[in-house]
Amino acid sequence: MKNIGTVIVKELREGLPSAILFLFLFHMISATKAVSLGNYNIDALRATTATISALLVAKSILIVEVLAISKLFSNRGLINILWKTALFGLVVLMFRFIEELIHSLREHGSFETALTAMLQGISWPVFWVVTIWITGGLLLYTLLTELTHALGPDKTRNVLLVGGE
Repeated sequence: MKNIGTVIVKELREGLPSAILFLFLFHMISATKAVSLGNYNIDALRATTATISALLVAKSILIVEVLAISKLFSNRGLINILWKTALFGLVVLMFRFIEELIHSLREHGSFETALTAMLQGISWPVFWVVTIWITGGLLLYTLLTELTHALGPDKTRNVLLVGGE
């Protein structure tokens, strides 16, 4: 039982920074989508979807981080940051696609009908703008994470919060 508690605490400690960043980002994206689509009411489903999406991204980051492919360019600063951002982005894009498909499946029933309806009914400009925002958030997260690994947590905290060494 002690090992399970240790694993949970470790997962929370590692996943909390990305969860907080993406919780903020997804709620901002949700508000932006609502305004751009003329839907000004705030509902619990939108907030819940944003929160669950943030937690899924945080967990997908943890999963990608342990894969050997994520360490392919680990000794090449900028290339490593871009590589990890691309990997995280692919996983998030996959989750977004599955999320849209699930919504369509609930409405249409069969997989083929749901997939066709989703591909025809999705607002592709909104989809790609949201994808760009998420990729920007992933790039920011990866950059901050790699800088923290390079400088150390204490020095990073001092630079960001105090303004110097």
